[in-house]
Amino acid sequence: MGVLLARVDNRLVHGQVLVGWVPRLGIDTILVVDRKLVDDPFQKALLEGLGAPGLRIRLVTPESAVLLLGSELRDRRVLVLFAGIRQAVEAWDAGLAFSVLNLGNVHPTQGSRGLTPSVYLSASDEEELCLLLCRGVRVEARAVPADRSPDVGMAVRCGVRS
Repeated sequence: MGVLLARVDNRLVHGQVLVGWVPRLGIDTILVVDRKLVDDPFQKALLEGLGAPGLRIRLVTPESAVLLLGSELRDRRVLVLFAGIRQAVEAWDAGLAFSVLNLGNVHPTQGSRGLTPSVYLSASDEEELCLLLCRGVRVEARAVPADRSPDVGMAVRCGVRS
């Protein structure tokens, strides 16, 4: 099975993920992939404690995610969560392959522009998405499974700096 959904969501594990995506895809494991959070024992305990019967949540580095997906989690139904687009690119560079990247929530920052009501892209976000698009990753922007996604590939300004 492997990665059924790779998602960027600043809020990480929350209702849209647990009530929307997990049952829809039959997810049994959520991997939160974030090098910085792994080193925070409070965040790690908090996130991993959100698991439930039939749903395990693990906080790992990109390198650990690659190893786990190639062995222990090979037959699991996995949702991979990233806190930001940068973390998704970092995971890809570490060898974590995914064919689709879902943008669920990206908070607005100074100078960012809205793609959807919950996804705002800065110039650096767009550059990082361009890297993934050039590698063949399809990028969608949907908060929940029933949402329609704009054509993110057309909306991202690759190679254009303002």
